[in-house]
Amino acid sequence: KLARVAQAARQAQAHPDQVRLLYGDECSLYRQPTLGAVYTLVGAEPRARLAARANTRYRLSGALDALSGQVIWTAGTKMGVRGLRQFLTTLRTGYPAHTLFLVWDNWPVHQHPEVLTHAAAQEIQLLWLPTYAPWTNPIEKLWRWLKQELVPHHRLADQWEPLKSQATTFLNQFAHGSRALLRYVGLLPD
Repeated sequence: KLARVAQAARQAQAHPDQVRLLYGDECSLYRQPTLGAVYTLVGAEPRARLAARANTRYRLSGALDALSGQVIWTAGTKMGVRGLRQFLTTLRTGYPAHTLFLVWDNWPVHQHPEVLTHAAAQEIQLLWLPTYAPWTNPIEKLWRWLKQELVPHHRLADQWEPLKSQATTFLNQFAHGSRALLRYVGLLPD
């Protein structure tokens, strides 16, 4: 599987105006803050104040362009078959004339017949990662960075829309590509 991904990467590098390799995955953000390493004033105790509401989930589906560092993403309260179909359509819209390779993990919904049919209709070639090998997917590091920036001890549990807005701002900084992001996720040498 990794050899097929490497072959697609070579094709994208050799023909960047025609071929793109995208690493895709999903991520969830939750209303309630999590514990984690944070800075605070000396003598002050960091707190993760919880809201008196359900721990609402915000699902993100994204793809990282292995050549440019561009991130294309969609979001919703759920990311099932319908959400993934919308995501695939968004990818094709972002690259209307390219041959697209999308590297995905083995989440069962990725292999749902409707998702596979829609990927084929959008002319997106799916490449599968080895099972239980998240370290082979660079976008996982982007999700980790997003969560490190926004989630630990956040103070927006009662203000759900501003938290989602911060996630939007974070991801949109990569809308036109980023060499720094490619370096961060390990796709560019130092």
